[in-house]
Amino acid sequence: MVNIALSVTNDILISSAIAEQVLTVGPDHINFRGGIGGVMNVYARHFSIYKCITTHKPTTHKRQLISFFLKQYGQFVKTLQQDRTIQIVHIQASSHGSFYRKLALFLTAKYGFGKQVIYHMHGSRFEGFYHKSDPVSKFLIRYLVEHADLVIGLSDYWRDFFSQNFRVRRLEVLGNVIHRLDSEKSYPHRANDGLLRVLFLGAIGQRKGIFDLLDMLREHRDVFEGRLLLRIGGNGETERLLTYIADHKLETLVQFEGWVSGEKKHELLSSSDVYILPSYHEGLPISILEAMNYQLPVIATPVGGTAEAVQEGINGFLVTPGDKDALYDRLLQFVAQPDLALTMGAASGQLVRRYLPNAIFAQLSDIYESMLAKPA
Repeated sequence: MVNIALSVTNDILISSAIAEQVLTVGPDHINFRGGIGGVMNVYARHFSIYKCITTHKPTTHKRQLISFFLKQYGQFVKTLQQDRTIQIVHIQASSHGSFYRKLALFLTAKYGFGKQVIYHMHGSRFEGFYHKSDPVSKFLIRYLVEHADLVIGLSDYWRDFFSQNFRVRRLEVLGNVIHRLDSEKSYPHRANDGLLRVLFLGAIGQRKGIFDLLDMLREHRDVFEGRLLLRIGGNGETERLLTYIADHKLETLVQFEGWVSGEKKHELLSSSDVYILPSYHEGLPISILEAMNYQLPVIATPVGGTAEAVQEGINGFLVTPGDKDALYDRLLQFVAQPDLALTMGAASGQLVRRYLPNAIFAQLSDIYESMLAKPA
C-alpha cells in the first residue's frame, strides 16, 4: 500500500499545498540500510504529508525482489488511478536493477497517467553502468533520462555528467539532506587521551576501499600501534573483514561494530576524531555529510560529489582511490598534530550547513513549485 506519513515535527518545510501533489517512489525509508532510504527518511519528516511507495526492500533473494516489486507496482498504478491530486512522481533512483524497475514506473506515470516525472539520481555507479551497457540498455537509459521532465544530480560532478552525455529537458543540482543534530544531545565528547579514533561507516567491500585501509594499517602496524584505533560500522562482506582482522592480528588497531544506527551511530560519531571513506565510486555520501555534521574532519577520495563536500586542506584531505601511501601520510598527520582534527572539524561544521533541511528543502520547494506552475 502507499505510505502516507503526516509529519510529526513542527518543522514543516514542504507545505501541504505542494506535498499532496507529489508521489515519491524509492527504497524503504523506514527500515533502511542505505543512503537513499536515509535521505527519504529526512524528507518524510519535513513534508507536511509524505506520499511514498516503497519499490525495493533489502534482500538478496531475486524472486522476493521481483515479487515485492510487482506487488508495489500494482499499488503504484492503483494510487495514480485513485489519487487525482498527484501531479508529480518523484523517482529516487540508482543504477543496475534499480534502473529497470524505475523505467517501468517512469513509463507508467508519464505515458499511462500524464504525470510529470522527476528522475533523481543517487547511484554512485550510474556513470559506469551507462557507459558499459549494451546498445539496447543504453538506448533505454537515454530514453528515460532525456524524456524525464526533470533530472536531479547530487552535485556539480553529476550535473556535468548528465549535461555532457544526454540532452536532458531540465537539469538541477540538489545535494543530499541530513538531519539537524539534536541540540539536547551532547557532542563532541572526545577522549583526548592520545589515541586517534578513526571511524568508517559504509558497505564492507572493495567499492568503499575498506580493505585498502586495512592493508595500510597492516603494513604500518608499528607506527600506529597504541596511537590509532579504526572503528568500522557497516554490513556486506563482514566475514571477509573479520577473517582479515584475525589473520593479520589487527585486533588492537581495528574494532568492528557491525551495522550501526540510532544511538550507537550517534555515540560513534560523537566520540571519533576523524572520519574516513576511501571509496572508488560515490554519488554524494550521506556518511560524509553526517560526519561533517558532527564536526569531524574527513579523509576521502575525489569521486562523485565528494570533492564538493570535502575541501582539500580545509575540512579534510582527498586521496586517490587505492593510494595506500597517501592514506598513511594523512592519518599520520592527524596522529602527529592532534589540534588539526579540531581545526578541520570546525570547518566541517560550517561547510555542512548547505546540506541541512532548511537549505535543501528551500531548493526542493522551488523546484516543485516551478513544475506545478505548468501542465505535464
